[in-house]
Amino acid sequence: MVLDSPSRTDSRRPHARAPSHLPTTKDLSSDVPSPFASCSLRFLLRVLPKEADRQAFLESVRGLAKTLGARVTHPRWTSYGALEVDAFTPSVQDFQLFVAALEPLSGVEFTKNLDEAPPFKPKEEVLEEARGYFNSERYWECHETLESVWRPAKGEEKSLVQAIILVCAALVHEQRGERDVALGIYRRALPQIKWHERRYDDIDVPRLRVHVERSLEKGELLPFKI
Repeated sequence: MVLDSPSRTDSRRPHARAPSHLPTTKDLSSDVPSPFASCSLRFLLRVLPKEADRQAFLESVRGLAKTLGARVTHPRWTSYGALEVDAFTPSVQDFQLFVAALEPLSGVEFTKNLDEAPPFKPKEEVLEEARGYFNSERYWECHETLESVWRPAKGEEKSLVQAIILVCAALVHEQRGERDVALGIYRRALPQIKWHERRYDDIDVPRLRVHVERSLEKGELLPFKI
């Protein structure tokens, strides 16, 4: 996918290289600078700032992280003003200290240790989890979760799941303020948003297609539910 960061180890997935036509999370990542090589653990963090100025709040988060020997990357803003970042720290305890330091400045919505492999789940539960992530604007996690469905899928199903992953990737770029990139990914996804029935699992496929088409017509991406 055109997503954020290197894929984490996942016991649900075979260790296969994604083909070039499917964006990978590595495409959304950047190399970790050598001064932070000791920050070996990676976490996902979303907070709702009390500070109205987004840039000022982001700088405060980065400053706190640096003070505590941590690093935050890939800032993403939700439609309702929450900030999501990848956080790198030397240990779990250091991450907990960082989160505690943020509490006077923001409300912590959730955290996740991305170095912990998720437990195995049946396909139906994976799809339900992915929908929940998507509908909460947790597009990066939706993208990652759907990879385990995409890899073994074949034919029409593989094409559709890839399209949904691309939609997630586009929305991550929108959260980063990279609209032109996001619209380009929507264009790639659109031809593949089709299914022989109205619903794929509980996802309304024609409705998904309409949202993507309208976004391309208007030149903007708005959050929606699937």
